[in-house]
Amino acid sequence: MPQAVNQKRLLWADVLRDLSALAVVLIHVSSYYVEQLLPHGSFGWFCADLYLALCRFAVPVFVMISGFFFLNPAKTVSVKDIYGKYIWRMLTVWLFWAAVHTAVLSVWVGQVPPAGWLQAFWMSLITYWFLPMIMALYAFTPVLRVLTAAQDKKILLYFICLCFVMALCLPVLQGVSSGGWGSFVTLFNTLLKLSLPVFAAHFMFGYYAGTFVLGRRAKTWLYVSAVLSVLLMAAGGYAFFADKSSRWYYYAMHGSSISPLAFLLGAAVFVLAKDMLEKARFSPRFISAVQRVAYYSLGVYMLHLIVVETLGHFKVFDCVSALPVLTVPLWAVLIFAGSAAVIGLLYKIPFFRKYFL
Repeated sequence: MPQAVNQKRLLWADVLRDLSALAVVLIHVSSYYVEQLLPHGSFGWFCADLYLALCRFAVPVFVMISGFFFLNPAKTVSVKDIYGKYIWRMLTVWLFWAAVHTAVLSVWVGQVPPAGWLQAFWMSLITYWFLPMIMALYAFTPVLRVLTAAQDKKILLYFICLCFVMALCLPVLQGVSSGGWGSFVTLFNTLLKLSLPVFAAHFMFGYYAGTFVLGRRAKTWLYVSAVLSVLLMAAGGYAFFADKSSRWYYYAMHGSSISPLAFLLGAAVFVLAKDMLEKARFSPRFISAVQRVAYYSLGVYMLHLIVVETLGHFKVFDCVSALPVLTVPLWAVLIFAGSAAVIGLLYKIPFFRKYFL
């Protein structure tokens, strides 16, 4: 268990882990307010919708951090390590927390009969989709490291742009299109879309932006696009919940984690945090606290969803729903802190830490 500053860790990466973990909690709290608690179009609803859009960087940034470390040619990563260490750990984490999610929310809270437990477990596995996605990226890591070992910035940028267009933009274009033109887009997407995980662009961008320095003009365009992305995702959420048949679905909360808008927002957050924190100096106590929470971030990601859904089931959020502009982030901070405290205790158990955190 981390007690002092680990000089080998990068502060900016740990800050991003902590910030992304908090953002994931805020996403799920905001989702409850937007979907179930507040009337559509009210001031409080708009506040929760904006929080939802602002925090969509969470999953992309998690993936970018992984890409920065795993695609570094200086880091020795064998195929044996990929499957025997990293994928195996993600698999045990995925199965364990899906079982806990099922036991708490389906068996205890939902009172699902034994005949429905297997289906409930399957739905819990889907809920934690982030883990199999990461495992898929790990499996592709040996191939992607061939690209990063060449240290050719143009090739890396080409790969990122190709994945961005093929795996992120085309599905959106297909979703919002209709008629004959839409059929052509669908066919083009089916024929040419790369057989790589959607998050390959995020994975490679993490290495690219973490290794090379982006120019001032590129950063300006990136930050402007991030602001516009937040506004578009918020507008998409409004349009979707006003009419769930709306083609803005692909920009709304149910699809935005894999949209080009979330990618742009995540890329901007990643670059900004690295620039601001890479050379900053902080006290050892602060750095130690940041590192400690970073060790817990995966566990917080897994546990908090169970907490949020349980509180939602028992209508706890409904009891304090005034001023969502304040209560939404307050709930998120409380759930994040509580989840981190529980994971911190579990982290002291070596076996649990090794396989489930």
